[in-house]
Amino acid sequence: MQGLGLDPDETLPLFQLGSACTRRPGPRSGKQLYIKCTNSALQSLIVQKTHKLCWRRGFERLSLPVEKSAQTQPPQLVAAPNPEAVAQKAQQKADKVGLEMEARQHLEAEPRPLVELRKSEAVYEEAKKILPSGASSNVRVYKHEPFPVIFDHGKGSRVWDIDGNEYVDYLLAYGPLILGHCHPSVVNAIKDQIQKSSMLGTTTELEVEVAKKIASMVPGAQMVSFSNSGTEATMEAVRIARAFTGRDKILKFEGHYHGHHDYVLFSVESPSSVAGLELAPTKLPFYPGIPEGVSHTVIVAPWNNLAALERTLKKYANDIAAVIMEPVIGSSGVIPPADGYLKGVRELAQKFDVLLIFDEVLTGFRIAKGGAQEYYGVNADLACFAKALGNGAPIAAITGRRDVMGMIGPGKIAYGGTYNANPLSLAACKATLDVLSKNDGEAFSRMNSITQKLTDRLQQACDKTGHDAVVQGVGPMFQLYFTRLKKISTYRQTLQCDYEKFKDFREMMLERGVYFHPDGTERLMLSAVHTTEDIEKTLTAAEDSLSKLPRRYYRSRSVR
Repeated sequence: MQGLGLDPDETLPLFQLGSACTRRPGPRSGKQLYIKCTNSALQSLIVQKTHKLCWRRGFERLSLPVEKSAQTQPPQLVAAPNPEAVAQKAQQKADKVGLEMEARQHLEAEPRPLVELRKSEAVYEEAKKILPSGASSNVRVYKHEPFPVIFDHGKGSRVWDIDGNEYVDYLLAYGPLILGHCHPSVVNAIKDQIQKSSMLGTTTELEVEVAKKIASMVPGAQMVSFSNSGTEATMEAVRIARAFTGRDKILKFEGHYHGHHDYVLFSVESPSSVAGLELAPTKLPFYPGIPEGVSHTVIVAPWNNLAALERTLKKYANDIAAVIMEPVIGSSGVIPPADGYLKGVRELAQKFDVLLIFDEVLTGFRIAKGGAQEYYGVNADLACFAKALGNGAPIAAITGRRDVMGMIGPGKIAYGGTYNANPLSLAACKATLDVLSKNDGEAFSRMNSITQKLTDRLQQACDKTGHDAVVQGVGPMFQLYFTRLKKISTYRQTLQCDYEKFKDFREMMLERGVYFHPDGTERLMLSAVHTTEDIEKTLTAAEDSLSKLPRRYYRSRSVR
């Protein structure tokens, strides 16, 4: 404490001193303590301590040295006691006792932070030795500084890490766990199926049954075909559209993500310094390794702007096979379409004779029983589903018009995969859809209702604590943006949000037992088994965190 000018003979406790400072054991390493000042109270204490110490040392400097004499020893100068100093020291001791008593009271009321993540750190260090970047998917380590929390198991709406910490889970494995962790209906269905077979290599009765179930729930699903992931589904849909129309180009929108294949990995993110004009965005490859020739088959347009889309379609109509889009953006937080926008896109696609592909990997079997097509009353020519379809089992599906899907087959449009319609995944899928469709889809109305309660009160908490923020979402998925904007309607507006502030907020929520992904461009999601208790715990944590979070950062994201 000497570096702060404090009395080396006294100890300043590292806990909350009123509202002056916050004890925050760093949950990322479990090794460091630090003090974060939030007002002048701690500064006043430091000034007092510094004044006291300098006063002492001043008298040491005023003591005059006198040369020793062999015969006599002159008396040394000794400062007389200063009455004011004596009184000041007595007052400081009394203040110290008062501060310690106040701190003890705050410690009793303060929630105990989750600080033990040593096992997560150790496992991550081992993972980096054998797994590139320590994970088999970049998103599992991106923004997780200095290391990701390593989960061990989950049950319902809760998840536990390998250090034993418990969290309310708003990650849900990036979306699949629509029924939460280890739902008994899904677990039992997988157990029953594995006793019969894990793989058969032929069409099965279960495959036909599940396809019919999907067709009964999704508008416009005249035919259904299975694959294993959202990436596979959008890849197949793009190929089907090209083969059906005889054209090579596809039109995608800036800020939309459609999986991990080259044809759609353009302008997923566009740093403002190189993004170009909003109405004419620069086409940017998301990763190295994508051949330049592939870029010639992709056109990028701004989303939520019908006039811009019409100009682009008019210019390239003879070359475009399909328009592919997320009906609700879920890869830049959560951004809903403008009123009438999806209907307008549908009309423009028909006008210019191009297919419309809805990427419902996130919205499907989540925002409504029939996904975005039911929610907004707009049917696509092809639609892609995954994530919530299997509640954690690897399964995806493409649905669409009979005249388009009917072109798949030997000697026509190629489509295949060894693990397509895997019986274990189909069993999980059937169980999931059966639960979701009970009582005419009661689960969806409940998820939407409980999420609305959470987002409304979270917005109120931000307003009450003086944070410029907007909380928005669709159905049971939402995001909190720290921004001066009142609404986020486009990808470019997300570049005006403070994601560093979100990361700090996320860290504080983590300490209080609530798990958010640290990247504010992801989304937060509720399952059908999240409870009112989960919501109250989350809101209590959020209100406490927001009250301690500095109000003004405003570091907008120009480069990620």
